[in-house]
Amino acid sequence: MAEMDYRAPLSVDDELKMLVETRAREAGPRVEKMQAEGKTFWIKRPEILGLRYRLQKGDPQKAFARERLAYQEMNAAGAPVPQVVADGDDFLVLPDCGPDLRAQLNQDRAAGELRDLLMNASGALGAFHRLGFAHGRPSPKDMCLVEGHVLLLDFERYMPRNNTPNGQARDLVVFAFNVAAHSPKVRDSLNEAMRVYRDGAPVGIWPLAQRWCRRMKWADWLTKPIQNRKDGRSKEFSAIPVVMDLFLTPR
Repeated sequence: MAEMDYRAPLSVDDELKMLVETRAREAGPRVEKMQAEGKTFWIKRPEILGLRYRLQKGDPQKAFARERLAYQEMNAAGAPVPQVVADGDDFLVLPDCGPDLRAQLNQDRAAGELRDLLMNASGALGAFHRLGFAHGRPSPKDMCLVEGHVLLLDFERYMPRNNTPNGQARDLVVFAFNVAAHSPKVRDSLNEAMRVYRDGAPVGIWPLAQRWCRRMKWADWLTKPIQNRKDGRSKEFSAIPVVMDLFLTPR
């Protein structure tokens, strides 16, 4: 397979940026879709929560600040993430990136196309980690495909202190788990996807991911009775043994 180019796409011109920023500074919903000069953008603002939900979900202003910091640091490093169009203390504007990869991996498409999409996603995660970052909860749902390049999205859980090999190992396990749980059409390609990841990722992440899975093996034993339920609510439980086999079975 040809080597992928994971560089972020170019940003919009200054005039369009000013137009979008003007709208972003106005009052509006937490997530707002905007059209300007034939282009689509998404405006993100801090979530407004009552006390009850603040206690459950945490401070939304801090979550917003984490995501804004993530994009600033990652754009500066040339990471495979969308290029910020405009940002401020209470707004963030990103270009539209089309349907997320989870939706695309569940489309009625040729098996080879879906496999290549998963390989691209795994390579993008490896490139992202090679730059020293950890996402926090990577999933095809938090990725998109732009001009043939997979970009990572949604960094509300980003914390610089997690930009470590252990944080990246957790990323890898979480990514594999999300594929196994929600993208059944490419589940059988996960072994190959892990090889693609390892070819581009920092050395040493795979053994740390294996160690993390060994420590979490109890979750597989504990959930055995409900892994094969037929009520449609066992997707994530049934993915646990798949992930354990992926990381812990010698090949």
